Amino acid sequence: MSHRLPPPSRRLQTALLGVRAGALSLVVLAGLWAPAHDEGGGSFAVTADPSARVQRMIDRHDCSTTGFDHADPASALIRSADGRVRLVSFDRGWQVFTRHGAAQLVAVCLDDPPR
Repeated sequence: MSHRLPPPSRRLQTALLGVRAGALSLVVLAGLWAPAHDEGGGSFAVTADPSARVQRMIDRHDCSTTGFDHADPASALIRSADGRVRLVSFDRGWQVFTRHGAAQLVAVCLDDPPR
């Protein structure tokens, strides 16, 4: 006595192929319509044009809003809830980044943090 199911009909095979093709098409279209990912999300958002004051701090402390390819940051610029921008240790900047609170990570920097 055989416990095998009979092979599906040609019509069922065609219907399953159509459903599979439709699902794949939806996945591809969803990927094309998805917004760009900023490699981190959360409270870190790169602004198109930082203010002149923030840009001077970025230049002065050798900072980047997108990270460094071949160097480890030692410090970070954060914006507190009241709008002040400060240079802090990278560990403190990472805490701000992962906490998603009122403070924001503005940039990571190669300069040593203040003591």
